[in-house]
Amino acid sequence: MRGNNIPEKVKELVITKIEANMPSHLQLSIGSHGSLNKEQMIKHIQKGDEIGKQIVKAHMSFLKAIASGELAKSLASIEDE
Repeated sequence: MRGNNIPEKVKELVITKIEANMPSHLQLSIGSHGSLNKEQMIKHIQKGDEIGKQIVKAHMSFLKAIASGELAKSLASIEDE
């Protein structure tokens, strides 16, 4: 995600992940922007505005942590405590 634009494929990936995994009653709080429900999050991603970019960045960081094994390592270290 270089520059100001979110590639359409990345938007589609994050939207699909949100649609599949986020219950409709759950809300996400993003700093001073308040709470967003599933539909509002998807609209921000589709627009590609600053809130949408933050949502995409968070989801992509999580997916990269899973893919690299960092998430599993972190979870394992917590279990060892």
